[in-house]
Amino acid sequence: MSYDIIRAIATSREDLALVTVIDARGSVPRHPGAKMLVRGGTVFMGTVGGGKGEAKAIALAKECVDRKRPATLTLEFQGTEMEGPEMVCGGTGRILIEYIGDREPYRIAFEKLRQGERTLFARMLSGISGSAVAVTLALLDEKGSATYGTLPSKVRGAAERSLDTGKPAFLEEEGFFFDPVFPEEKLLILGGGYVGQAVAALAAGLDFKITVGDDRKEFSAAGRFPPGVEAQCGSYTDIVEKFPFDSATYVVMVTRGHLTDLECVRAVLRKKYRYAGFIGSERKAKLLREQLRNDGFDQEKIDALHAPIGLDIKAETPAELAVSILAQLVAVRRNAEVQKYVSAQR
Repeated sequence: MSYDIIRAIATSREDLALVTVIDARGSVPRHPGAKMLVRGGTVFMGTVGGGKGEAKAIALAKECVDRKRPATLTLEFQGTEMEGPEMVCGGTGRILIEYIGDREPYRIAFEKLRQGERTLFARMLSGISGSAVAVTLALLDEKGSATYGTLPSKVRGAAERSLDTGKPAFLEEEGFFFDPVFPEEKLLILGGGYVGQAVAALAAGLDFKITVGDDRKEFSAAGRFPPGVEAQCGSYTDIVEKFPFDSATYVVMVTRGHLTDLECVRAVLRKKYRYAGFIGSERKAKLLREQLRNDGFDQEKIDALHAPIGLDIKAETPAELAVSILAQLVAVRRNAEVQKYVSAQR
C-alpha cells in the first residue's frame, strides 16, 4: 500500500519522483494505484512491476526530477514471440510520473493518515493525450471535504465512490485520476494458538502492523511470534477496547472456542474496521450470527462478517489455514471477488 510512500514524501527533503500506474488494460504487471518513489535515478521505495517497463519509468523519472516537471509513459506488453525483445504480458499500462515540488498536500494527507483517516488524492491531468502533461492536486478527507485544492462538482461523485471503496479510478475523458490512500494497515489477531501463530508468521511479509492477543499467558508470549509482532495478554474484551481501530484495521478471530469467539465478535462489532472474520464451521457461524441478532447488533454488520473465515482452498493444517485467511485479507485489500472458505479447523 502507499501509506509508507506518502510518509516518505511528507518527511523527506530530497528530490523525488513519484511514479504511479493510473491505467491498465489487459494483462499487466501492476494495476492502478501501484506506486514507486525514485531518488537519484534509483528506486527508493515501491515497484510498478519490475523488468523493462520499470526501467523505462525509472529513466523518465530521473528526467522529470532534472526538469522539475511531470510526464506520462505508456507501456505496451504486446510482444508475440517468447524469444523476442518485446514484453509479452498482453496488455497496456499508463504511468504518471510527478516531480515532487510542493510537499504540502502530502503533509496534510499524512497527518490525516496518522489520525486513522483515509484520504483521497484527486489529480487533474491536463494534456495527458499529448507529450506534455500538467498535474493539479486536490485532497478529500473521508467525509468528502476538500482539505487541499478544489474539485469540480461534475466529478465529485466518482471521487467519493473511489474514496469509499478504496479503488483507484481513472476518468480519461474528464482528465482525472482518483487515488485513495488508507492509514497504516493493522492486523489484530485474537487467539495466539496454532492458527493465530501461523497467521502472524505469514502476515509479517504483507506490510501489516501485527498485534496478537490472547487471554492465556503461554499463548501470548512474545517469543511465539516473529520480531515486530506485538503480543498482549488480557481478556479479549479489554484487548479490543484498547486497540486503535480505524478504517484500515483487519481483525482475525481464531480463539480456542465458540464462547471466546463470541466475546471477541461482540466487542469488535462496536468498532470501526475494514475486515473482521472468525473461524469455525458453517453451523457455528449460523448460531453465532443468530446470537448477535438477538443481542441487537446491526444486521448489515453481522452479514458483513467473514465467517467461516478464509478462502476455499481446502486447507487442513494451521499453516494452510493461515494461507487461506491471509489470501482473503489480500482480496479485501485489493477489492477482489473471491469465494469463502468453509472449515471447522481451529
